[in-house]
Amino acid sequence: AGVESPTHEIRADADPSARSAKSIVITLANKHTFDRPVEILIHPSEPHMPHVLMEEGDMTPAEYERHLKGKNDFIKGTKKDPSAEKKTDIIRKRLNKDIPHHPVIMLNFCPDLRTLQPDLQKAQGEFIFLVDRSRSMSGVNINRVKDALLVILKSLMPACLFNVIGFGSTFKTLFPASQAYCEESLAMACESIKRIRADMGGTNILSPLKWVIRQPIHRGHPRLLFLLTDGAISNTGKVLELLRNHSCSTRCYSFGIGPNACRRLVRGLAAVSRGIAEFLAEGERLQPKMIKSLKKAMAPVLSDVSVEWVFPESTEVLVSPVSTSCLFPGDRLVGYGIVCDTSPYISNPRSDKRRRYSMMHSQESGSSVFFHSQEEGAGVESWNHSRDSEGCCPAEPDPLSRRAGTDVKASSRRRAYSTTQIADHEPCKKVPTASDPGTALVKTPLRKTHLQDLQQVSPEPWQMDFQ
Repeated sequence: AGVESPTHEIRADADPSARSAKSIVITLANKHTFDRPVEILIHPSEPHMPHVLMEEGDMTPAEYERHLKGKNDFIKGTKKDPSAEKKTDIIRKRLNKDIPHHPVIMLNFCPDLRTLQPDLQKAQGEFIFLVDRSRSMSGVNINRVKDALLVILKSLMPACLFNVIGFGSTFKTLFPASQAYCEESLAMACESIKRIRADMGGTNILSPLKWVIRQPIHRGHPRLLFLLTDGAISNTGKVLELLRNHSCSTRCYSFGIGPNACRRLVRGLAAVSRGIAEFLAEGERLQPKMIKSLKKAMAPVLSDVSVEWVFPESTEVLVSPVSTSCLFPGDRLVGYGIVCDTSPYISNPRSDKRRRYSMMHSQESGSSVFFHSQEEGAGVESWNHSRDSEGCCPAEPDPLSRRAGTDVKASSRRRAYSTTQIADHEPCKKVPTASDPGTALVKTPLRKTHLQDLQQVSPEPWQMDFQ
């Protein structure tokens, strides 16, 4: 629908009689001085429709075949077994190494939730407030947090879940597990918040965050973490890594209070989980910033998202990312597929047969896209009992186990998974996210898709789907 550049003067040449252009030639009006990148903004005529773009690899199939025959793993592997199956297996294992040589397909999807689904209800999320109670919070900072929390708790929607966790050298939880929001639980929370003090020593965010991650995800309640801190920690990298690995289940809204709040920590937690980061200057009120983030967190949400790629049988495909969190209004779903044509290595290719690869899927049945923790029986203590400074994290689920869908839509299947699994792998510790484009891809091969039935998890009677 239109093209512009915020950095350079450009000329866009297209069919002058067309209402929209499928092919555009961009020319710089002036000679490029290489002092800054060229940015070109393309406005789609149908911005809320899924768009798929493809970029060719830097090698033709013939060039890649010559490249492949010069690699040691291909030479050694085919020396003992020159079969087509062995060659295809080697190519499959090399996909992550040869990404520049293959075509790459990119999917972009930014759904128009408010127009297409006007009856969407606000998300009845699981709101977890992580409050810094270290010594540095004493005085005006802890009082600002207490005042803001009382306002925020009274602003939550009925039927949501919530919990409050104070942390310092150890951590304490208000409830053993997130409770349903009602008059009784709200009154208990308000009384406890009025009594909190900055009396818990140093700052250790990793342990309470591990405890939060280990809690089971409740169907229909996306987990929304609100972190309030005024300081810095020594293991910021580990904290960011942990939340990045579980960004499909937890979205973080972080608040840095005062001038000493660690910018890298506050901004990083929001970036890896697609939340919002806010910083509070001296004398600034916390309530407006928290209300702003709360409104964002309670917006209509699209969950249970699945994307299915369909390719010919004679191709090998590497799909990334392999999971996604829910989509709030304005969020964009981006996925990639690296495609290698293996028909030259197959004796009898069946071009009419198709292979399906599921890129993104719901990790929980029903309308929740979030991972269901296998450690539901993890021991918990009350608000008045402290935790150990370190906790153990649950075993990671297979990051490439994905449920099959039939389109970009909400699937009604329950616990039926289609997997593009890794053969003989160890669970990967880092899942690439849209907010971390530099993340290396998992160096492991993919297998053919097959189905596996997993145990159904029945929700508690009071857990209802509000999305």
